[in-house]
Amino acid sequence: MKIGITADANMQQTAPSRLKLANYVQKSLVDVLVKNDVVPVILPIVKSAMVAEMVRMVDAIIIPGGPDVSPHLYGEDPYQQIGVTYVPRDDFEKAVIEESVRQNKPVLGICRGIQIINVAFGGTLYQDLPSQYEQEAIRHEQVPDSAFPTHFVIVEEKSFLAKSQGAHPFVNSKHHQAVKKIADGFKVTARAKDGVIEAIENPDLAVYGVQWHPETFWSDHEKQEKLFQDFFALVAEKSPNELNSERN
Repeated sequence: MKIGITADANMQQTAPSRLKLANYVQKSLVDVLVKNDVVPVILPIVKSAMVAEMVRMVDAIIIPGGPDVSPHLYGEDPYQQIGVTYVPRDDFEKAVIEESVRQNKPVLGICRGIQIINVAFGGTLYQDLPSQYEQEAIRHEQVPDSAFPTHFVIVEEKSFLAKSQGAHPFVNSKHHQAVKKIADGFKVTARAKDGVIEAIENPDLAVYGVQWHPETFWSDHEKQEKLFQDFFALVAEKSPNELNSERN
């Protein structure tokens, strides 16, 4: 099995000029694929004309965290408290999501990933939870390192997430944006106790998203590794003929 991971772009100032906007993927995310005998394929940010060929190379897609999603994708101007955005990545990942659906390839979004999935299908975001959320929110940008869980989420019964994580998983939290208006065809499958959306899914399209970061604490929390394992199993179930032909 091969799973594509969309790359982030280095937005930091670095001494070596070759690292300016360099494409990269978090090691802990690569590690969970390797541990489970899944070949990671890093997908750099390229022009839209190349996306179809990229998606054909893999069996599924994971879209990880990163900078804020540009609000121009859902028809808004940037709010005062929005963070750094990078439109080339937004456009690339939107194209990857749309092409994955065309090619019947499952998609898993993590943190920013759930947000760009929602936007790609017509939803909107809170650009900044602390200042825009209608009611008092719990702290979603935790102070401890994200290797530690910080709050519980409430999961909808009979969802992909419920089968994988149970009713009240304990998760980490490193975000200030979140799903606002959910995209048509998707359902909310988890919320924090303050009502903030923590997971969405569209099983008909095999597209799933979680707001927390399972890739940063899976090695010490079996349930978070199980989220990846269940996604891998879904991929194998969705395309058994293709995967079996690769092994032969």
